[in-house]
Amino acid sequence: MKSEPLNLVNGKILTLDDSCPIADNLTIKNNRIYTLNKPNSSFKKINLNGATVIPGFIDAHFHITNLGKRLNMINLKNINSSNEIVNIILEESKKINPGEWIQGFGWDQNLWPAKDFPIGDELNKLNINNPVFLTRIDGHCAWVNDYALNLANIDLSVSIAGGSIINDCILVDNAMDLLKKQLPSDSKKLIKKWIMTASDYIVKNGIVNVHDAWQSPDIIESIIELVEEEKLPMRCYGMIGASFTDYIKEFFSKGHYSGKQYRVRAVKAFIDGALGSRGAALHEPYCDDACNCGLILITKEEFTELARLCYDYNFQLCTHAIGDRGNEFVLDIYEKYLQSTNNRRWRIEHAQMLTQGDISRLKDLSIIASMQPSHCTSDMNWLKERIGQERLHRISRWKTLLNNGIVIAGGSDCPIEDGNPLYEFYAAVTRQDHNGLPKGGWQPQEVLSRLEALKIFTLGASHAEFSENSRGIIKVGYNADLTILSDDITSIDSNKILSTKIIGTIVDGKIVYGNDNF
Repeated sequence: MKSEPLNLVNGKILTLDDSCPIADNLTIKNNRIYTLNKPNSSFKKINLNGATVIPGFIDAHFHITNLGKRLNMINLKNINSSNEIVNIILEESKKINPGEWIQGFGWDQNLWPAKDFPIGDELNKLNINNPVFLTRIDGHCAWVNDYALNLANIDLSVSIAGGSIINDCILVDNAMDLLKKQLPSDSKKLIKKWIMTASDYIVKNGIVNVHDAWQSPDIIESIIELVEEEKLPMRCYGMIGASFTDYIKEFFSKGHYSGKQYRVRAVKAFIDGALGSRGAALHEPYCDDACNCGLILITKEEFTELARLCYDYNFQLCTHAIGDRGNEFVLDIYEKYLQSTNNRRWRIEHAQMLTQGDISRLKDLSIIASMQPSHCTSDMNWLKERIGQERLHRISRWKTLLNNGIVIAGGSDCPIEDGNPLYEFYAAVTRQDHNGLPKGGWQPQEVLSRLEALKIFTLGASHAEFSENSRGIIKVGYNADLTILSDDITSIDSNKILSTKIIGTIVDGKIVYGNDNF
C-alpha cells in the first residue's frame, strides 16, 4: 500500500550520506525518500519544530516473540535477592489454580548479596502446588522447583551434553530442554498476539526493523500472515532456529523468502552459553569457578553440517558465541567454507570476548560482528571477578573491530536487555551505566564516536541483512524508514542521551508511532 506523500520541514536531518550529510527538510512519496531540501507544498506538511531525523534504528539482534511473551510473564529484573523472588512466587501461586505453571523472567544472581545461584529448598519450602520455571536474565539457565522436575522425571545425576544442573534446581543451557517440553505449548493465536504486543513496543522505541534471532516454523508462518493482514508495523529479518533441521532443509529447497516487510535468508545457531551463568566457553577456567571453562552446546560435526548446508544454499549463518573459546570454535568451522574475502556476510552474534588472533580472522573471512553494547555495561561490574583483570580487554572490542575494517551490526538482544536503541547508543559512546559510572568509561579504549555508534544501528545493521542499497541512510530513492528524535544525539552532552524522546517512527513512508506529535 502506497504511503501518503509527506513533507517534513524545519528539522535537522542527519542522512549519514556523504553526498548530503545534513538537510533541513525532506519529502516522502510512494514509500520512499523523494527529495531532500526541496519541499513540496502539495504534500501533507509535518513541522518538525527543530527535531532531529535519522535513518530508522535497526536492531540487529532481537527476540520478538520472547518479548511479547515475557511482557505477560512475571518480571524479575533488577530484584536484589532470591528471597524477594520467592515471596513473589508465593503471591502468584495464590492467584492461579493448582497445577498451573508459574513462569518468570529476568533474575540475576549477580545483583544479590552473595552472588550465588539459589538452592532448591528456596522454592520447595513454599509447598505450592504449581510447577515453577524462572529464566535467568541471559536466557541461558532456569531456576525450577521439585514439582516441575518431577513432571519431567528429570534425573538430577544424569550427564547432559552442553548443559548442567546446579544446586538441584538450576538448569543450565541444554539442561533446560529436559523441562521445556512440559511447558504449555504456544498456539499460533498466542504467537501472533505476542508479536503484535512486541511490535507496539518496538515502534514506540523508534525502531523500524528488527533481526529476529531464532524463529520457529510457527513464528515464520505467523509473521507472514500478519504482513498479509497489513498488521505488522515494522520490518523484520528472520533467522530460522538451527534446531529445526527438517524444516531448514525444506525451506532451503525453496530459496530465500523475500516479502515487502519480512525476509528470511538466515539461520541462527548456538555455540556456547553466557558469562552471567558461566556457560560461555572459555580457553581458561572462570576465576570464580576454577573447574569450569563453560559449555559448547553443539558438536563440531553438527555445526559443520549446518555450515555446509548454509553455504551450499547461500543462506546466511548467524551463530551465537560469547566466550573466547566459543568464538574460536565458530571461526574454525566458518574458515572451512569462507576461505577469503567474500559476500556471504556470515555473522557471529554477540562476539563478546575476542582474542586478537580471532579479530584478524573476522576481518580475513569478511564476518560481521553482531553486537549489543548494553551487554558490556550490564556485565562490567562483575566481569573482573569472573574472568580476571588480564582478560578484561577481550570484552566488547567495538573500536578495535571498526579500526580493523570489520562491520558491526548493532542490536539489543531484547528482552535480555531493554530494547531501547538510545540505551544501546549511550552504552556504545560511554561504556558507562545510567549513573555515569565508571568515570571515563569501562575499558574506555573501546568507546565509539557518536557517528560510529549511530552507524552500527543503521548502516551496519542494514549491511548485515543485505539491504544497504535501500535503507540505513537517508537518500533519494531509499526506503522512507525514519526515526524522529527530540535532540541530536550526535552532539548533545552524553548525560542527555538517555532523556532524549522518540517523537515519531516512520516505516515505509507511514507514521507508525507519534501521529499525535504532529
